[in-house]
Amino acid sequence: MRRWREALDAPVLFAGFAILFWLGRSSSFGVGDSPQHALAALRFIVPHPPGYPLQSSLAALIGDANGLSGLFHAAAAAVLFLSLRSAGIRRPAALIGAALMALSPLFWYYSLVAEVRALNDLLALAAAWGAAEWARTGKPRSLAFFSVVLGLGASHHPTFVVLLPAYAVWLSARRPSNALAAKCAALAAAGLAAPYALLGLRLSGSAPVYNLFEISGWRDLPGLFLRSGLGGPLRMTGAAAPLGSTAFDFARLAEHAGWFVSSLWTHAGPAGLALAGAGVWELRGKQNRELAAWSMWAISAILPFLIFSSQQMPGIDPEYARAVATRFHLLPLIAVFALAGFGAHRALESIRPAFGAVLLATVLLGPLVLCPLSLEKRSPLLDYTRAMIRDSAPGDFLVLGADDTIFATLHLELAGRETGGRVFLAPSMFSFPPYVRRLRRTYPEAVLPANEAGELSLNWALWKKLNPGRAVLAEPSLKAAVLAGFPLSVPQGGLIRVESVPRRADPASDARRFVDSLATAPFTRADVLPWTQEVYILKSRRSMAEWLASRLDPKTDRELGQRLALLMESL
Repeated sequence: MRRWREALDAPVLFAGFAILFWLGRSSSFGVGDSPQHALAALRFIVPHPPGYPLQSSLAALIGDANGLSGLFHAAAAAVLFLSLRSAGIRRPAALIGAALMALSPLFWYYSLVAEVRALNDLLALAAAWGAAEWARTGKPRSLAFFSVVLGLGASHHPTFVVLLPAYAVWLSARRPSNALAAKCAALAAAGLAAPYALLGLRLSGSAPVYNLFEISGWRDLPGLFLRSGLGGPLRMTGAAAPLGSTAFDFARLAEHAGWFVSSLWTHAGPAGLALAGAGVWELRGKQNRELAAWSMWAISAILPFLIFSSQQMPGIDPEYARAVATRFHLLPLIAVFALAGFGAHRALESIRPAFGAVLLATVLLGPLVLCPLSLEKRSPLLDYTRAMIRDSAPGDFLVLGADDTIFATLHLELAGRETGGRVFLAPSMFSFPPYVRRLRRTYPEAVLPANEAGELSLNWALWKKLNPGRAVLAEPSLKAAVLAGFPLSVPQGGLIRVESVPRRADPASDARRFVDSLATAPFTRADVLPWTQEVYILKSRRSMAEWLASRLDPKTDRELGQRLALLMESL
């Protein structure tokens, strides 16, 4: 009976978290890259490099990329539970470690939106389980399992290899025979190649609806995997300056390290950190290899990202850059929660069973009661981009400032058919030939002016001149850049209408339209998860509100000015 009960532990744990995440999943998509991954589940597209072929194929299979993230993270919690149990941890302690991870705010959020993080976490933990089992038992099937998952992880994202030092600690416990080593190397290569082979078959069968990086056949797949279109495997952002192009900035490195420390406190919490510290003490001298492996995991998972993110995002707004960087804190946090499981084991051995039950109940019920997270009725990015469409007209050029809105408008264009002939422009990609070619194919009636270097021009006056009857509108995040070049620009609802000549405007009408927007008015700082890229929408709206308020007449528009002031306080 006991063996049957233990065999059901992990499936029951998976089912519980899967139901929780499924019920709270986003009804549209999250911010950042999420709209593109949601679109991949609905239409055959090739996402930006490395293409995420495993994620895209599975999402297309079930048709719900948001729900898929929840299934991945629920499975990750079950695998962490099994790993802790295999290491000799008591059932309640292993459950505490898994629950601390699954119900931490950052993991919970990325369980509800279409993103690549959840699958990355699952594959990372599954590989760790296989490597640790090889160290403990020496069974060839454990090493074979590790090899396949390692290949799948590397195919999902090249940066998966940063965990190799941690895996090496477990694997070094035993030396496989030459035949077994060769077999496992072949399995790893097969795991790496299989998702891309599936993508190649899909490409040979039909052309994708969206394929910005022009991946058309087998010969293009190595470049897709190596992220050559974005500058290499370790590029954090496509538009970032390459590492080494300027002097190393230690101040920015310290800033990003501070963000990670803040994430530890926010997402592991004082209880999780205390238990992790107890876990280190518990493993010290008893299971030194386990301690070394999880310590190496934490170091190798965060150090490369701190270095590359701090040096490659110098021109991005700090608050937004912090939200982008926080996504990469998921992987090192796993080590903290694993160590917390060992710490819970130590705590449960030294306290009465009743207190242990209270600790377990607190870990499980505390987040569910005090800070439940659901995105079922929240669609901030979708509402934000729909408001942009409402404030423009068919045929207008809409200039976009970040991946969030670029991918969201792409989703509305290809999945929702809601864009009505509007032309969406991403200046950050004006020097990328495939992007220019796609613009010309998608909008053949629009004239796309080029500069002397052959790239698309940033002279918006020229765009208007060559395309009479079309307005050029920019989203609020680009206000400073637009006004620097075109100081006569005016608001148009929640957008900036680029003008090079004086234009008659009604500031009060523009402000009222912005304040009364049904799509974005309810979205305030109280609704924002500050460690996600939702801060982008918040800052854009605040910038627009400040500009609209500055244009009002303090005498005749006093009431409207007060409404804007209240709105800015909430932003």
